[in-house]
Amino acid sequence: MNNEYDDKELLPKFQLALLLSAAGDSLGWPQEFAWRKPDTLIESYVQWKKLVGGRYWGYEDVINPGDYSDDTQLTLSVARSINTSGRFVPEHFAYLELPLWLNYERGGGGSVKAASRNIRKKAVTWDTNFYNTGRYNYRNAGANGAAMRNLPIALVNIHNEERFIIDTFKNSIITHGHPRAIIGSILIGGAQLYFVNHDRIYVDDLQEYITHLLHSSMKVARNDDEINYWLGLQNSNSAFEKLYETTLEEAECYMKSMKKYLSRDEKEYFNLIRAFDRRFKGSGVSTTVGAIYLTLKYMQEPEIALIKAANMVGSDTDTIASFTGSLVGVHDIDILDSRKIRNLIFQLQDYHYFKDIGKYLWEINFGDSGFIEEKTIDKTEAFLKIMAWEIGLHEMFWEILEEGDRVIHPTLGKGVIINKREKDLRRNDYVAKIVKMKFDIGQTVYFHSRVSRDGVVTESMSKELQLALS
Repeated sequence: MNNEYDDKELLPKFQLALLLSAAGDSLGWPQEFAWRKPDTLIESYVQWKKLVGGRYWGYEDVINPGDYSDDTQLTLSVARSINTSGRFVPEHFAYLELPLWLNYERGGGGSVKAASRNIRKKAVTWDTNFYNTGRYNYRNAGANGAAMRNLPIALVNIHNEERFIIDTFKNSIITHGHPRAIIGSILIGGAQLYFVNHDRIYVDDLQEYITHLLHSSMKVARNDDEINYWLGLQNSNSAFEKLYETTLEEAECYMKSMKKYLSRDEKEYFNLIRAFDRRFKGSGVSTTVGAIYLTLKYMQEPEIALIKAANMVGSDTDTIASFTGSLVGVHDIDILDSRKIRNLIFQLQDYHYFKDIGKYLWEINFGDSGFIEEKTIDKTEAFLKIMAWEIGLHEMFWEILEEGDRVIHPTLGKGVIINKREKDLRRNDYVAKIVKMKFDIGQTVYFHSRVSRDGVVTESMSKELQLALS
């Protein structure tokens, strides 16, 4: 693929892709639940309330304007798991970022949370994370939880298609075992690669490029020993690869249909790809092609593409808007001429951190960075770090640490406690505690747990980690 830009022109595109991806996430997040109430068009951030947990464990969390969800949290986690050579380090993501994310996740999907808990088991490795909770089954996990966090892998591989495919596979299979998740990640990543490398977007050319990536993906992935090992662990390797081919056909059908729907109402295309069907609305394929479609349809009005994506009520609005934002941002920095877009960016939680991450990913391609150490982390070493962090986590929830106190987190580094809140639960022997922290790197997180009146922290990983380390 020929790059039509020089190196320096790509820096603001990297930063804008991350910023607008997060902005789309924040904008579309409340609309994900709008089917329960009358439709309201959202064009700017709003404060809203989200019920966290079930009937007896539930509490109302206040989401402030510009706050982002798990889509963006895990995107940042993946970015921190890319070393200075540009390689995604699955061990870092699986053994550190993913388990620790459970302490501060906001809106996390069931499959990703199941994967995050399962990885803590002693015998489980990043490429053998075959969880089955009854409700969530690894081999059936085909939602967009892998694709939604894959943007950093695309950005560090704008000239390396082979490594993009291999690292996209590795990122996906840590949490998802169905081809829809993997293919969805390649779909949106392929679009991000095409958009960043082309000034003018031609629908036929884009479709041809993505089809090329999809149909070469299994062959490329098989060149990697770790992925080959994972493929061999599937119940039936031939059955998985047959399902992979079937899913490729599904994705290709949606891509080929896209052009004729560009002149129609967008809801027609969303119905075609089953984006409004609750069984498929979070599909790794449906959400990614939906975002590509909206970006193409409103190529001359990218602001509208983002707003439309966030307001496609009944679909997975936050993720589709996040994907759309990444495509708009990585392609067209002129979108900053829009006052509405500038406001979305500047009012975004952790605005400066996204710029720093974008610069880091750009430096990997074109310069020299030193953001993360090169070595692969051992699972035992990672779990020992988490065990040490558990002391600080308990002290926050036990009220030993107060507002203004500082802590050190294994992946986020040094941070300060901004405020602490307590929410009553229907179970009167427990309360929910939320601790807002701002880390020196620039990320804001809300640590949360139910805590019993006698001090039991339900989100503690200590017992499981001790078993894993024994």
